[in-house]
Amino acid sequence: MNMLRAALGLFLAAAVAPQNMVLREAAWTAPDGDLAIALTTAPGECLARTDTLIETGRALFRSPYLLGGPAARAGLSCDACHSEGRANARFLLPELSGAAGTADVTAEWASKTRGDGVHNPVVIPDLAGVAGKTAFGGRRDPTLDIFVRGVIVEEFQGHEPSARAFAGVLAYLRALEPAACVAPARLTLARAADDVRRAAAAAEASAALGDDATTRALALAVQDRMARIAERLPSPLFDAERRQLQMLSRELSDARTASAFGPAWIARFDASIARVARRERRTYFNAKTLRKALETP
Repeated sequence: MNMLRAALGLFLAAAVAPQNMVLREAAWTAPDGDLAIALTTAPGECLARTDTLIETGRALFRSPYLLGGPAARAGLSCDACHSEGRANARFLLPELSGAAGTADVTAEWASKTRGDGVHNPVVIPDLAGVAGKTAFGGRRDPTLDIFVRGVIVEEFQGHEPSARAFAGVLAYLRALEPAACVAPARLTLARAADDVRRAAAAAEASAALGDDATTRALALAVQDRMARIAERLPSPLFDAERRQLQMLSRELSDARTASAFGPAWIARFDASIARVARRERRTYFNAKTLRKALETP
């Protein structure tokens, strides 16, 4: 399966969220309380340091394509359960959860390898400080490397990641430290656009190294981040902007060189974001606008 071409299909699907659902994330977010606030708030990342390898892992941690299988098709990434590396107390998906904030890591829905036929969800942990542990997960894996590979390849049926992609995810997790945690903040268009730029910069660096496998994975991460912006742009008001984002996403479908993610592409992406920014209050980055859409039959 050509995952880069499949990404464009997911872009289109994301821009039109699941039936009767305004945003994909609502599918795995507990509906109790103020759902609009939950979907427009970021919990606060605990990133103590960063470099190109950590940024690679950060982008892949947020990408459904790292996990593969049913999770990827649903749009789930590591970040869905561990928002910005934290515990997502409002994660609630019937296939995986019991109460909100829990997930069954041996669910047959996600894995034929780890599936045990028993619905036994556990509380989702905060990953800040995970590097200081001596055993990992319910299987008590002895190293973070073993644990993370098992999650990707066995728990969620993902493909074996490239060496650099795997090293990046590990580097990102090891850079999450409790002392570096920042306060929750609004999820804004600017913040979402910055995630695209950071993933694109990681892809540019990977392409410069000639690492095609990691570059492809990062291109998918960029496309998914763009799709998540597009689905927060209500139609028909933002149809032109959504088409522009789709065109920019399509350009990355066969990207292999650093220039594909470079200043020229970023400049056009920034121009598209600037056009949206003038009317951000009318997008689903705005809690009031999103709340109205969620309440509309």
